[in-house]
Amino acid sequence: MADNITLDRLFHFQDEALEHNTVHSVTVQERLRLVREAIALSAIVLTSMKFSNYKQHVLRVLGTDCLSSIVTSVRVGLWGNLPESVALLRSALESTAISAAVVQTREYAVLCAEFRKKLSKYNFKRASFILGGFGSRIIRLWGTLSNIGAHSTAFRMRFSSYQMSGEFVDRLAAAFDHQLSENALFYTPDVCLALLISFELAYTQDSVEFPEAARLDSLKQDFNAIIPGTVDPKS
Repeated sequence: MADNITLDRLFHFQDEALEHNTVHSVTVQERLRLVREAIALSAIVLTSMKFSNYKQHVLRVLGTDCLSSIVTSVRVGLWGNLPESVALLRSALESTAISAAVVQTREYAVLCAEFRKKLSKYNFKRASFILGGFGSRIIRLWGTLSNIGAHSTAFRMRFSSYQMSGEFVDRLAAAFDHQLSENALFYTPDVCLALLISFELAYTQDSVEFPEAARLDSLKQDFNAIIPGTVDPKS
């Protein structure tokens, strides 16, 4: 069997694992529904923005970066690749924190200039400090994600194999284990919600109506009902 392993076969294996892990877990289906709705709404918000040049550029750069990481994280997570999935989600969390911080300070021109050189005032750690208590919660979540996926820790190595039909199998490219997918998607709604709330504040600042505000309110209620204790700066 090992002699027949090719990149194309592994790609096919990933698709099969995605279908298996989605079909066999109601939890995965519920979280996937929330993320689908959040991504769709975020896309509407991004394409509806009509802010001043600096603000527009900063929010679109951060929003696009965050959403790209989330989408890729979800797909990798549905393959059963927990460590790789949360590593990507950590990147999304960092962009979300920076977005929330700059919306709070309104220093869009400063961050726009830093994009061309180096993130200094608005690197992840300083942005989290600006956010106060909300930033402290983000830092804790960042640490959790780092331990699972972003570094070669002993904890990460626990996911190098998984059980299937009572036997341990190497996790090569994917895993037929819906529990891994559930864990991979556990924090994704939190990051989605935090990004949307930062967008909402950005619209409020300019006294502009948030696109489909009722849809966001409904989404917040769904998040809190299915995944209590979300990373919400207003909580």
